[in-house]
Amino acid sequence: MPLLQLLGDGIVQTVAQLAVVGGTLVLVLLLIAGGAFAYRQLRGEGVEWPEETDDETVSRGDEDDEWDYY
Repeated sequence: MPLLQLLGDGIVQTVAQLAVVGGTLVLVLLLIAGGAFAYRQLRGEGVEWPEETDDETVSRGDEDDEWDYY
């Protein structure tokens, strides 16, 4: 019986350690992604909004259409 208890505790500890390592890895990846996003924004290479120009490729939809512009 003590052998099964030791084996069960070992599995629980292993799973707990894997969960901690996985959570740490996810946190580090989120920090790297956030830093890269902030860097791109500060460098001016991030999200750019389209200019307000009359573009022939954009057309206005009808009143019954799902989208306002196509």
